[in-house]
Amino acid sequence: MIQDVYIIGATGNVGKELVSQIFVRGDTDSNRHVNPTRIVGLASSTHTLYLHEGISPDQAYAFTGKRYGDAHADTYIDHGELIDRARYGFRNGGSTLVFVDVTPLKQEMTKFHLQVIRDTPYGLVTANKNPIASSDYAVFKELTANIRRYGYRCSVMAGAEAIPFIRDARDVNDPIYSVKGCLSGTNGFITSELEKYGGDENPRRLSDIVREAHKIGYTEPHPRDDLSGIDVARKLVIIARSMGLSVGMENVLREGLVPKEYLREDDVLKFLDNLVNLDSDFAERMANAKGHGSTLRYVASIDMQGETPVLEVSLKEVSQENLLGMLKGTKNQVVITTKTFSDGYLIGPLPGAGIDVTAQNVRRDLLYLLSDRRDHP
Repeated sequence: MIQDVYIIGATGNVGKELVSQIFVRGDTDSNRHVNPTRIVGLASSTHTLYLHEGISPDQAYAFTGKRYGDAHADTYIDHGELIDRARYGFRNGGSTLVFVDVTPLKQEMTKFHLQVIRDTPYGLVTANKNPIASSDYAVFKELTANIRRYGYRCSVMAGAEAIPFIRDARDVNDPIYSVKGCLSGTNGFITSELEKYGGDENPRRLSDIVREAHKIGYTEPHPRDDLSGIDVARKLVIIARSMGLSVGMENVLREGLVPKEYLREDDVLKFLDNLVNLDSDFAERMANAKGHGSTLRYVASIDMQGETPVLEVSLKEVSQENLLGMLKGTKNQVVITTKTFSDGYLIGPLPGAGIDVTAQNVRRDLLYLLSDRRDHP
């Protein structure tokens, strides 16, 4: 069985890395894989290319480099047009089609996800949190109902095992009592780098750290999505919904990593420049935490109080000997307490950010959508 993929957001960081991994790591090689991957579609925000026989590496790299003329790509207006291209392209019983969403889009992509699930036989894998976190719970249930058609593990912790474990726990009727962890590789990087502050002679400033994280690609396109806690709140909502809880963003008690007034700046460069005003405050907060034998971590939690869930994300002081306090870099970690795992089931520490990790776990999610997945020959 050939798995055809149509990648939306192919010119973004994760999209480009995903295309590269598919070719470089041999996903397309039928001699290595019983179920090889074939890239049949690529889309940016303005252009798309669809070839039912498969897109060559040269064409794909031209497209991801935005050399649309070299790739012979066309312009398009609505994401529904991508479905039409796939629908009217040649399909047979020897192949399946999966759309891949690695965009940051909201309402328009929610509409597209629903079109795929409602109106086509195709599958969809997403690293985009918005359609399943920002829409209502009924939409979440409709999209995720068929595990063989919709993969969303990469919406939390860059694709670590949190979502699969929670879905399995629910299916085997192992009640979840609490979830607590660091779900942002970006904020984990920021807080663990702040620990390196060594006084006036060896400063490690918040503004420098965030700028570095943005340059590396650890942050969302606008870093305020990370520093506001919105990105973590979305992940927490997805986790809670995977537990079967009818909650939304409005149910999350959220305190950002930085004050609200800094989050109003739309211009990314101005936003980064403004953070210099918080450097001394964060240096002092970290110094105070260290004086208590603690450190700062951006913590997300779900606590079940009877049948009522309490969802919270905020910057907290935690012991340096605590599992969360010992996290370094972009590593994420979550502890899930269930009836069976009363002392907590530990997931991590694992990378929670990085385009390479996310792209690889998108490829893993694609494997789980194969209806006829087989072992290597």
